[in-house]
Amino acid sequence: MRTPFTTRISSRGQVVIPGPVRKALAIEPGTAFLVIARKDTVVLHRLQEPPWQFFDDVVKQARKQGRQLDAAMQGFARVMSKLRYGR
Repeated sequence: MRTPFTTRISSRGQVVIPGPVRKALAIEPGTAFLVIARKDTVVLHRLQEPPWQFFDDVVKQARKQGRQLDAAMQGFARVMSKLRYGR
């Protein structure tokens, strides 16, 4: 979209993003933005929610590593017990 639009800031600090821009970018109420200010420029960058599958994969991997560590620690304990008590 190359058509420039103008907007104003309200007394409450609110800025209206023009309707055609909201529609073109599929911006809905509640959309989160990162606000970056440099000199006389303000940039709004939409924050994307990471896919929940990413978190599910992280949890699955952590559980797998936990089970592996637990098995390794049990093996270590058996070896130490044999060394210590000769069993």
